[in-house]
Amino acid sequence: MTDNEKRANFQRLFPEAVEKLLHRLEIVKKKSAKGSYSWDQDLVHDTWVQIARAFAETADAFGVRFEVLVDGTEVDFVEPKSTKKRNKS
Repeated sequence: MTDNEKRANFQRLFPEAVEKLLHRLEIVKKKSAKGSYSWDQDLVHDTWVQIARAFAETADAFGVRFEVLVDGTEVDFVEPKSTKKRNKS
C-alpha cells in the first residue's frame, strides 16, 4: 500500500472514529445527572483513571504526549480507590 493510500484511508476513517468516541463520552456524561442516577464514587474514580490511561496511551501511539493528572497525581501512579476500600474490610 502506498503512503498516499494509507493517508487516504486514515483521512476516511479517523474523523468518524473520533466523532463516535466524542459522542459516546457525551452519553456517559449524561449519566452524571444526580437527579436521575446514583453511583459509587470510588468505582467512578477508578473507571475514569482507566479511561485516562487509555487516552494517554492512544495519544502516545500517535506521537502526542499528555500528562494526565488525577487529583494532582500522574495517572500512572494513581491507586484504585475501590481496591483500597475492599482491602480495608
